[in-house]
Amino acid sequence: MKRNVLVIAGLAVLSTSAHATKARVEALGQDSVRGSEYISDSRNIFRNPAVLNQTKNYLVTEWGTSVNGQNDSAAAPRAEGGFFREMGSFNYGVYLGNNEASKGRTGAVGIYMPQTNGLDLFLSGDMGLQWGARLHYANSKDEATSPTFEKKNTSFGLGLGAVMGEAEVYADLTLSDKSTGAVAAGDQFKTKPSFLVGGSYKWSGNTFFANYEGTKVEVTGNAGGATLGDTKTSAIVVGAGRIHEINPTARIITDASVKIGSTQTTAGKVKTNTLPVTLGFEADATSWLVLRGSVAQNVILNSSKSVTGKTTTNANSTGVNAGATLNFGKLKVDGTIGTTTAINGTSTTTPAGTNTGVLSLSNLMTRVGVSYWF
Repeated sequence: MKRNVLVIAGLAVLSTSAHATKARVEALGQDSVRGSEYISDSRNIFRNPAVLNQTKNYLVTEWGTSVNGQNDSAAAPRAEGGFFREMGSFNYGVYLGNNEASKGRTGAVGIYMPQTNGLDLFLSGDMGLQWGARLHYANSKDEATSPTFEKKNTSFGLGLGAVMGEAEVYADLTLSDKSTGAVAAGDQFKTKPSFLVGGSYKWSGNTFFANYEGTKVEVTGNAGGATLGDTKTSAIVVGAGRIHEINPTARIITDASVKIGSTQTTAGKVKTNTLPVTLGFEADATSWLVLRGSVAQNVILNSSKSVTGKTTTNANSTGVNAGATLNFGKLKVDGTIGTTTAINGTSTTTPAGTNTGVLSLSNLMTRVGVSYWF
């Protein structure tokens, strides 16, 4: 009997940690780019590279489009993937296609050269203190005959992190992201050194976390659909999350955080205050199928203050996400299941003219990611 219990417990641990795709973290209401502050998932290496010490020896592919400059979303996923391997006392990884977010390039995509063919290199180790580092690089240019000037983009990023017992610290730095050439050769879209710094601590079954993010974008020449001048954004997040194990094959996840943000442009400053709460579950329906879902909403705090000082309650923020994993031994197929909206704006959308909030058997799994562990 004891042996059977240990086997079941082992399978439960495997089902919650051996994941490497955006589909799982999105279905649980987490950040699809940087993963989660408290849920174990290999996607977390984009937040804290030191997590690679705990999740290694796998290959992952995210299915999607290869359209140039396509920002990743659940409705229009971008193709990307990588390989991670243990090597003695170190771990390394190569990830392709992680073209970082536009950092405010909204409206300028298609005019300025975006990041393309991004390359991320990972290295981590454990010397009593788990450490990790990530280097991001992207470079592209277009010497087109029309227009007659060159368009180009060069981007550099650096991620650093450490895990010390129950504590984690990390820093995600955008060192440079510069695009030149839009309507005229001298037009420039430049992300100045920007950063995300934060940490977390596990205590009594809870994970307490906090982070601060600051970005600065400078647009000169023709705006190309972007805002001329400097645009500064900042965000402070303080919160807590918990995973409650109901039994060896089912768990409930909960988190709440206070988010205080601001955006400063030449027109003035816009401030936002929200308190998002997420409730989710993950259950092993069978030995080959894991189902998960979450609901999230801003409660109590959910407002924006305009440049004129007027406060407005934000639109309805309730969102539902759902997903599943098909387990075939070491091969895992993750996907999200179509829903209506999501708190992070990343849920799967349904085609125009169709009903929402339904289970479509003709389009059951979207945002597909496949990983193989070895």
